[in-house]
Amino acid sequence: MHDRVAELAGLRNELAICENGPRETRREKTGEVQEQIDRVRGELDEQAAALEKRAEELQSNGQDGAAGEAREQARAIREVLDADGGSDSPKRTGKRTAAAQKPPQTR
Repeated sequence: MHDRVAELAGLRNELAICENGPRETRREKTGEVQEQIDRVRGELDEQAAALEKRAEELQSNGQDGAAGEAREQARAIREVLDADGGSDSPKRTGKRTAAAQKPPQTR
């Protein structure tokens, strides 16, 4: 999973360079880079779906711990895909800062 996530980030950076970089010749590669991004996103989506299916199988067999781990891995992949923002190039402006996490709930 981590290799694919890193590959996706690298391809996103390469796409930004192709679209916004100073060389006109790089702009011709934009379509190729976008195809690679779509390929990696598809592979990550398939991996998440397989993990979710595996989690359901484990849950039905009474293996709650292993099912939870599979669900957590699938959730992490889905978060990466959601944060990636789809197949169009992200245009970010302004300063972005991390939001503070909510405090844990007490019961």
